[in-house]
Amino acid sequence: MTHRRNYTRELITKRNSAYRAHRAHYGDEPARPSMLRVMAGTGSGLPVAYEPRSKSDPRPWVEYNGDTGTGNWRYSGRECWTAPVDQSNKVIARQTIARSVYMRLAAAGIACEGWRDSAGTYARYTFADDSEVTWAGTDLYGAEVSNHHPIGEHGSLGAHWTQHEQLPHQEAVPDFATGNYATDSAALVAWMIGLADRHGRRYQEHATSEDSAAALAWQQATGGFIATAADCAMYRFSPVDGRDTPTGSPGENWLAAYERPAQLPHPTFQLSEQHAHETATPVFFQQLTGVTH
Repeated sequence: MTHRRNYTRELITKRNSAYRAHRAHYGDEPARPSMLRVMAGTGSGLPVAYEPRSKSDPRPWVEYNGDTGTGNWRYSGRECWTAPVDQSNKVIARQTIARSVYMRLAAAGIACEGWRDSAGTYARYTFADDSEVTWAGTDLYGAEVSNHHPIGEHGSLGAHWTQHEQLPHQEAVPDFATGNYATDSAALVAWMIGLADRHGRRYQEHATSEDSAAALAWQQATGGFIATAADCAMYRFSPVDGRDTPTGSPGENWLAAYERPAQLPHPTFQLSEQHAHETATPVFFQQLTGVTH
């Protein structure tokens, strides 16, 4: 009896074998075997993600919209093929895992910065109160920390929260590791917007012009507050907790701004949150969450 050919299994096996060979020959460039990428669509195609809806899903391969982070088209294994990963297609700008996250955050007034170090490529955002988040992804093999691999090779997203004063504003960092890009990226975007609502939006010096323009459009459309460098030099921002609440405005999101002393006690002295509460009267800025894009 002839068994029905399983194209999807063949694609996954071929891709995994190429990855193992690629890793085994580390340092053997230019003779190192190429990794393989699963492609589908028209023309030269785009990378697709293996995200079956059931064990017998006839179309388990998903082509994502790189702008919105949603899966628009599905393909059977027979409609897909593998392509070598080389320098010409290593980074596919329209399909990087960071692209749609950047765009959705910028439309909510949060223009992130991109940066890299020896560990990989990341995104960074510093809030008005000087707390900071970095976020990045790992590929489907869990071996690369990067924001530049394509959505089709998404494994998980991860974030790191940094704050200079632990209390009273600790933040839990959830996992964004279901393996489904739409789910993971939407959760990261929602979490980042929640942080910005509590800790204040702030202009980022090294954000792209496109993201900065989108954040400005959010500010103009909603009347929301985005702190400038001059604002941060003048004030020590702090999320509003039970100790300080604008009169008659319970239940709304506010950011308290404590004026920094004209002359700091020492050139290296930083106005702490506790010192701000003890010595300064806050000015309140309402944090708006409306997104119009």
